[in-house]
Amino acid sequence: MPTSAGDIRTVPAPTVGALLRIAWTELIADVGDGLEAAGFDGLRAVHRPILRDLLTAGQRPTDLAARMGVSKQTVNDLLRELEELGYITLVPDPDDGRAKRTAVTARGRELAAEAARQAEAVGRRWAEQVGAERYESFEAVLREIASMSSDDEGDPA
Repeated sequence: MPTSAGDIRTVPAPTVGALLRIAWTELIADVGDGLEAAGFDGLRAVHRPILRDLLTAGQRPTDLAARMGVSKQTVNDLLRELEELGYITLVPDPDDGRAKRTAVTARGRELAAEAARQAEAVGRRWAEQVGAERYESFEAVLREIASMSSDDEGDPA
């Protein structure tokens, strides 16, 4: 069925949320690719969102699940996979004998350090693409917005 010029629908410009999601998706994909290239095998795309929180020692699976908006079972499955890969161990919670907390292994600390290097490399690339001054302004505004958020947790990525 042919359409007339009046029937053409345009897609609205992306909102700030969509733009942030696009940038975030690129960042975690690039960091994930860099981790794999650096020898951190076995990580899957589903692990990427949890790494930031996971590589902070002492996290409870229930807290991770709430922060990620997924079930405790989903987080427990991911934690078991990451434990098998040697990035974390689960240890008894000293405050609740029934619960567990994450403990980052030496391999997990190496992963965190490499993830930070990879994230910095993405930032440098973006600064080269848009100009250092513009990127510095962008980063300063994001830091200001993040500092106003009650959910700010110092994301290293």
